[in-house]
Amino acid sequence: MSADPVLFGLDAEQREAVVSAAAPLAIVAAAGSGKTTVLTRRIAYRVAQGTAHARHVLALTFTRDAAAELKRRLRRLDIREPVEAGTFHGIALRLLRDRALAANQPPPRVATDRIRLAREVLTELKLGAEPYLALADIDWARARLVAPDSYEGACRSARRRSAVAPSAYAGFVEAYERLKRRRGVIDFDDLLARTLADLRTDAAWADGVRWRYRHLFVDEAQDLNPLQHAVLEGIRGDRPDICLVGDPRQAIYGWNGADPSTLAEVEMHYPRVTVLALTSNYRCSPQVLRAGAAALEASGQHDTSRSQLPDGPAVTVRSHPDEVAEAQAVARHVRAQMHQRRGRELAVLARTNEQLTVLQTAFEQHGIETERSVGRSPLETALRAAHQCTSRELLAAWVETAVVDGDETTRRVAQEADRFLTAGEPGTFRTWLEVRGALDDLEPSHSGDAVALVTFHAAKGREWHSVVITGAEEGLVPHSSAGSAVQMAEEARLFYVAVTRAAQELLITHCVQRQRKPVAPSRWLHAVTASAAIDEPVAPPVRATKAVDPLEPFRLWRAAIARLGGQHELAVCSDRVLRTLAESPPANAGELAARLGISESAAAALRPLPGSRVPNSQVRSTMTGA
Repeated sequence: MSADPVLFGLDAEQREAVVSAAAPLAIVAAAGSGKTTVLTRRIAYRVAQGTAHARHVLALTFTRDAAAELKRRLRRLDIREPVEAGTFHGIALRLLRDRALAANQPPPRVATDRIRLAREVLTELKLGAEPYLALADIDWARARLVAPDSYEGACRSARRRSAVAPSAYAGFVEAYERLKRRRGVIDFDDLLARTLADLRTDAAWADGVRWRYRHLFVDEAQDLNPLQHAVLEGIRGDRPDICLVGDPRQAIYGWNGADPSTLAEVEMHYPRVTVLALTSNYRCSPQVLRAGAAALEASGQHDTSRSQLPDGPAVTVRSHPDEVAEAQAVARHVRAQMHQRRGRELAVLARTNEQLTVLQTAFEQHGIETERSVGRSPLETALRAAHQCTSRELLAAWVETAVVDGDETTRRVAQEADRFLTAGEPGTFRTWLEVRGALDDLEPSHSGDAVALVTFHAAKGREWHSVVITGAEEGLVPHSSAGSAVQMAEEARLFYVAVTRAAQELLITHCVQRQRKPVAPSRWLHAVTASAAIDEPVAPPVRATKAVDPLEPFRLWRAAIARLGGQHELAVCSDRVLRTLAESPPANAGELAARLGISESAAAALRPLPGSRVPNSQVRSTMTGA
């Protein structure tokens, strides 16, 4: 096939990312910059040029929908030979099954009763923890590659409240693994751990896997947790042919162990990596993008992307007495917009699923069809099946079947139902979900011409002409569960993701009271106000709290250089290099040049580091990737 169609319509940054011969390669792609387009075009370009063979390509994604979309786009680009694309767990299961079949062994059997296995072990060891919380301890440690004998220290360092006493954790894990071996099962999260272990201990099999997967592409690389990254490295071996695509500013899965530094400090993992940036935002108006960037800035983070669209309407902020009044006002607003826009061009976003319940009621009263009311998505189908179980015995039976035969979404719902059953608390499964905000990261797949009514997490990867963000209050934005600086930074990124789903029109609402309790506007609304992107002030003001960050002056130094040089900040230097500059500032231009990997004359032309003795001079755009 010709490479011409593959390169058609790309801007200079996108084209460079597609055709670059660099390996390893990291592409830091801002929101709305065409990340998926660049990823698929790069695969297609390499196949067209003969530098990659389709049958030896592995594209790793975080959802089956993303993998399916990647395959569809490649087919449209006339890639006739199928490319293997899938989630980490899906690829791991495929590898383990193929290995078992090659050895004439039965394929791995995934446990259907993980909660019950844990309960049996806890009872045997006379440990008082709830089974689902004890399993959460295992998942937390496994995702971060924390060995059982290191768990106590890791909990202390992370200030984690463990369900199983840290001193008893190693014994609990040993007994749990022993019971699984007796039953001949593995659990879902064992898939990655088992694959990693086999890659490390069976050299011949690992060589075969690496022969099969010679060209690696990773989507949403900022969401990799240490276990997933270790599996990726096990497949890669010592080969440089890997391309990571993502955006550290959209890292919102820290609760799942995701480590944004995999991309933000990519040269620490891949010393010879080339970092390219996609900085042009083709989705958001300047007003919308400025609002999102302001929220990031208020949390000590930065967005250097630039809108390529003409000016749009100002961002609007409105206050309402309570959540019912807010829902009614939003429904009226959406109904009015539907005179000019199709339903699928509109979206209403909320931090939690509990908020969406009130909004859905208001939309039904106004006769507005939403993705929740039109058809049934996998999430709706699974929840409907679970809610139709009229007793806990029936729900337990449904869980047994769903964990084995259900799709990814159904398994998640079944796992949450199992936690509900194990907890033994009064009330219904529906109430359990609402109180805990469980499954907020899942949402019905979009379909038809209905208005989207989704959580911030579920909105990631999607876009609409007009967006309403509801519940922009302290306790929701940021969420009250964010207790550390790291979690607070992730909440800011989550709000940024929500804001940048809007292409042209953005309305942000907040309440004076919610659930009959007074609430204050989100601290980040005032940053949005200060950005001059809105047409209404936020009142009453709330004092924004911000932790003192010793790296902040150095980040501002890097941002100034990047801005004047028309570069991405990571092209100036990584967070790791920046940290070393802060801890031990260079004494002269020669030292700075050595740290950044540039010439001494280029270093001398840079503005001085905060607290350093580098001579003052006008900033020049002489930096190369460091």
